[in-house]
Amino acid sequence: MPHESERRLRMSLFTVPDVSIGRAPLTPQNSQFDQRRLDYLEGMTRYLNNLFQDLEKRYSQEEALSRLQKSIAQLPYSELVEIDVKRRPAVKALASARDRIAFNQERLKISFLDGLGRRAESPTITAGTSSPDVCHIISKLSQGISEDSLSQILKKSSVGLTAVIDGLRQLQFIEETDIAQPVVPKDLLTGKDDRLTWLGHACVLFQTSSTSICVDPFLRPHIRWTERDLQSSFSDSYADRLFFEPYGPQVPQLSPAELPHLDAVFVTHQDIDHFNLGVLMMLPEDVPIIVPGYRGHHMWEVNLRAVIHKVLGKRRNVICLKHGETITIGDVHATAFPFFSEMPSSLKTSWNCYIFETKRSAIACAADSAITDSSVDFLANRLTGERKPFVLCARLIHSGQKPAGYRDEIDSVFNFTRLWPWYTPIWDLFQPVEELGISENRFRTLCRRTNLRFYMPYAMGTAPWYRISDVNDPLHVPMANLSLRDLQSLSLKLEELSEGSVLFPGKFAKPVPLASA
Repeated sequence: MPHESERRLRMSLFTVPDVSIGRAPLTPQNSQFDQRRLDYLEGMTRYLNNLFQDLEKRYSQEEALSRLQKSIAQLPYSELVEIDVKRRPAVKALASARDRIAFNQERLKISFLDGLGRRAESPTITAGTSSPDVCHIISKLSQGISEDSLSQILKKSSVGLTAVIDGLRQLQFIEETDIAQPVVPKDLLTGKDDRLTWLGHACVLFQTSSTSICVDPFLRPHIRWTERDLQSSFSDSYADRLFFEPYGPQVPQLSPAELPHLDAVFVTHQDIDHFNLGVLMMLPEDVPIIVPGYRGHHMWEVNLRAVIHKVLGKRRNVICLKHGETITIGDVHATAFPFFSEMPSSLKTSWNCYIFETKRSAIACAADSAITDSSVDFLANRLTGERKPFVLCARLIHSGQKPAGYRDEIDSVFNFTRLWPWYTPIWDLFQPVEELGISENRFRTLCRRTNLRFYMPYAMGTAPWYRISDVNDPLHVPMANLSLRDLQSLSLKLEELSEGSVLFPGKFAKPVPLASA
């Protein structure tokens, strides 16, 4: 029997916290405050009510409503209002509208995604300005904490959380465990060589004999699959049937609590599938978090350091790394270089791609960025004369043709969770932009100038938990997934365009040694 000192309270592996502003999940839109967005909502509502009053004077109510709806369809962000002709005024903002478009710290909430009970609504703590205290406790619980230590923290806390913690224990979100039984998978704890592990979507783990760094951690709770999930989440048509062993309801899963000790976390950009405060909340508070720089006059950029300090607290060590700057973490040298696209051409960003280098290997993580000529030159110049194996983690290889204007979805002019539509000049909506990923010509150049051994197609979901189809399920993530056909096409293209580059051979949560590649 374990000694009492070996017992700890720990967050269940089926539980991961999530952050929202009032009624709305956290997105770039409500990660910062801009009064102009609220003014737009109020002005649009007044305009539509005045329009409806005018239409009612000239047409039947049915015809007036029809004409109003046609007008609404022309307005950006019209999804923030609702119509009810039985009331006055007939047009009002949705209850969640302000939460969706502006940061309000007093309305901060922390919910707990439940992969086991699969509740229709996630249990939630109204954290408000006390969120740093709540996040401090969640971080401790994610690592494991004794009953006595937790009691001491609760006594010192500025907000009464004892009843909340008791409630989470009753829901089995907090469990008593034996710390002699490690939760980190053995594969992620052992190894002397440089090695790279894919952990779903754009999350990768780069490890050496002495250092571990994680990029864009977006990990979900362990999930107990439903019959409906089995129909939507698992199919031989998805690329990930080759990335998981076994593939099916028994796929290996990984909670943030199962990550090994990290020496640093790197964030490429502000979208919540790359910058996820719920996952960052679970990490030890002394882990450095490296984020892109920030220019205050760029309202389409989120000040990630400020958001982390407001939500998670100022205990967090947040480091801004600008383009061209290098930081050394253990024996890994990390350098930021520019992130292109995911914005219309007139909106430049400070977002980062990263190259991680040791004496034995190099990894470039480009997330959703386009790899441009300047990106290729930067990477090639860093690695000129180096024969160490190089891994490129990026979106797919493409023809190089520039699309007419940036789109998250081809049939949507605007995206209603991002910031860029608020600030894009109308003339820039259809200006050419670089396609995400790398063109065939640039890929050839990079292969010729570097020892590019592995190409990892990533940042496209490619894991079953990103395909839960029920939009009302708190675990639902609206995300595109790489298909088996896409993967097969990429493999053939690698053979055609290069002599030595092949698909990254890793399986989910299984490290691939690089130094001997």
